Amino acid sequence: MTNAPSAGKPIDRLSVAELNREEFNRKYRVPGKPLVITDFLAETVDWDLDFLCKHLDGRKFQVRDYGSGHFDAPRREWTKYCDHIQMTMGDFAAHLRDGSAKSRNLYLAQNPIGDSEAVKTIADEMRFLTETLGFEPIIPEASLNLWLGASGHVEPMHFDPGDGTLIMMHGEKRVVLYPPKQSKHLYPFGFYDVLPFWVSQVNSLAPDLDAYPDFSKAAADRFEVVLSPGQLLFIPTQWWHEVIAQGEGYVCSCNHFWKVKPWRRRFQTIRGFVIQAMNLLPWRWVLRFNRFIYQFKKS
Repeated sequence: MTNAPSAGKPIDRLSVAELNREEFNRKYRVPGKPLVITDFLAETVDWDLDFLCKHLDGRKFQVRDYGSGHFDAPRREWTKYCDHIQMTMGDFAAHLRDGSAKSRNLYLAQNPIGDSEAVKTIADEMRFLTETLGFEPIIPEASLNLWLGASGHVEPMHFDPGDGTLIMMHGEKRVVLYPPKQSKHLYPFGFYDVLPFWVSQVNSLAPDLDAYPDFSKAAADRFEVVLSPGQLLFIPTQWWHEVIAQGEGYVCSCNHFWKVKPWRRRFQTIRGFVIQAMNLLPWRWVLRFNRFIYQFKKS
């Protein structure tokens, strides 16, 4: 049985002028509560394909290749998350323009662009996060990450090890969120499973309540927002979120991961504790070990 979930609760919304470090810390960072900054970027900022090709072409980007029909199958039946291919911005823009990015489920995801000319165009806004609100990168080399893909793409529900900021650069994204206390009702994948344990098996947009009956218990804590260009969403660590690219054409956003303050918020759940421990090791080791154990369990 697949049920359409009810609309989520709204998320607090404030303008840049209404924010200072003391109020942000007291109401949002310390308790770990999401917030939308409604006018983070000026209305003139628009990272369309012409802008991206001008400022980012010439470098290679990692593109997720999910394959046609990948998202039609229940997530518990997936054999992998995706494949990866390398493309220039010009090549990926061509796939977006001719529709093949949508038909093939290609998605340019989480590519660091902190050293690019594009990021220099929003340097003042990024300084507001670090100098006014006191954000610190989760690791010294962390930078702004670019996400670009066709409308209709859905990033499965998951949580992140650091506090995050999601900034809309072009188009709109719908974000569905659940707090950490609802983790057990969101059916995360197990440790050493086909997908990482910070990913949910549930499609929050069309949940299968026969397979995941307790998901309905999380409904009271469902939050939802549609982000428009120039808006920023603060996503505290371990908040589960599913992200849907809306509208027609393509959608572009950027995110950044930040240190979690106060430190106790890193350990709200068992999964949060484990992912913090994993961060002490190189991720390529962790992912290879996870895959090895999963294959061993299957054999």
